[in-house]
Amino acid sequence: MRVNAKDLFSGLIFIGIALIGLWLNTDHALGTARRMGPGYMPWLTFMLLFALGAVIAAMALFSGPDPLERWAWREISLVLLGMCTFGLLLERGGLFLSSAAMIGIASLADRSHRPLGVLGVTVFLLALCWWVFIHELDIRVSVWPQFR
Repeated sequence: MRVNAKDLFSGLIFIGIALIGLWLNTDHALGTARRMGPGYMPWLTFMLLFALGAVIAAMALFSGPDPLERWAWREISLVLLGMCTFGLLLERGGLFLSSAAMIGIASLADRSHRPLGVLGVTVFLLALCWWVFIHELDIRVSVWPQFR
């Protein structure tokens, strides 16, 4: 059997995250597909993540040797720092500032990024976030910074 260690490890991580999420979601009512409760979408998302992890792990058993390499700690840290910055800035900084900060910090993970490309992606993603979350889904979050 030729095991792909990268895919096997990734699949097991997906399965682990899904199991933790399903366990944390046990307090929420599921409801039905027609009348969804607060736990329905998280349950569905974690079930899909579990299935995806199982498929990836199963395929890893037959996809050939591909050993694990050294972890890219710098890249992982910058992406996680960007996500944490988004969470910390969202309430006071608004959707645009927190999203732009997240994109800017996470873009530093790629050593070959071009500032003009990052600016273009940032503008596109800000417009997309506004259209999806504010305009279409009508989520009540401030778009601009709140100075109190």
